[in-house]
Amino acid sequence: MTDSRRTYLDITYNNKKIKAELEGHLKDWTFTDNLSGQIDDLQIVLEDKENKWLNDWFPSKGSVLSASIFKKYWKSQTVKTKIGKFEVDEIEASGDPTEVVIRSLSVPESSSLRGEGKVRAWEKSTLRVVAGDIAKKNKLKLYYQANENPKKDRYEQDGETDLAFLYRLCKDEGFCLKLSNRSIVILDEADYERKATVATINRKSGASDDIQVVNWTAKTTLSGAYKSCRVIYRDAAKKKTIKASYTPPKPPKVGRTLVIREQIKSVAEGQRLAKKRLREANKDATTVNLTVTTTKHLDAGDTVNLKKFGKFNGKYIITQVVHGPFTVQLSLRKVLVGY
Repeated sequence: MTDSRRTYLDITYNNKKIKAELEGHLKDWTFTDNLSGQIDDLQIVLEDKENKWLNDWFPSKGSVLSASIFKKYWKSQTVKTKIGKFEVDEIEASGDPTEVVIRSLSVPESSSLRGEGKVRAWEKSTLRVVAGDIAKKNKLKLYYQANENPKKDRYEQDGETDLAFLYRLCKDEGFCLKLSNRSIVILDEADYERKATVATINRKSGASDDIQVVNWTAKTTLSGAYKSCRVIYRDAAKKKTIKASYTPPKPPKVGRTLVIREQIKSVAEGQRLAKKRLREANKDATTVNLTVTTTKHLDAGDTVNLKKFGKFNGKYIITQVVHGPFTVQLSLRKVLVGY
């Protein structure tokens, strides 16, 4: 008899193995891996009819969970994927029967990244320097993976949290801000979209396919899309107006032009800004959501090829992955061509 496929968690609590404590109590779990703007999280659901978790085993907020995902009996060998460290952030209990839900985040609450508005400024600095200062202040690592490092005369944080401020700066530049495993990661979506696909997903999955589709939804829209972007800046001191524009090779079939009025020092800088802002405005034009079973571990930022989805065929980037014991939920958006 063939052993049934299993996907399960291995967790340590403050560096202590808790496999025995979880045995018979772990009802469900999810690990959410986000590409940009949201903190990765791990949630576990525990049955507690003996009230152990409600009392002596009740976890302390701020405790650290280290977790790995195991896939057993999917292939000849067990596949292990480390998903990092998480700080216990929220605990809920309900009944009857008693159930305890523990939610943990990949960025510690002890940092001031999320909960404290700040006022400060950087003069003649780069995005990498600003991000590095914020990471150091919050005792986090910075992984700056974008090829470009924008420089401005002034970066100003005016009452925003570090997270909101840094996300705004990254979004303006067309970059992703990923918060994972006690780290800040800044990456360029366009670079990730150009990477080779890690898998092909067929709508009508065959028995031999690594990824099997359980259900799916897809949407394409022209709402909020623009044909081109124009940047205009009037330098009053020099009495000079700088204009720049960008139109992609295959623009959406709309007549709207996105107009940006921000300080630029050259036409080349304006064209770069126009391209970035047009990408940000148009990137969610075509999206697909899938529930799958998979032998492969998929990460946010991976690209996949969709087949047998009709007009929704093509190359997509994964913007969110929700891993669970039985299925994986994928949020995808179609990669942009030419920008």
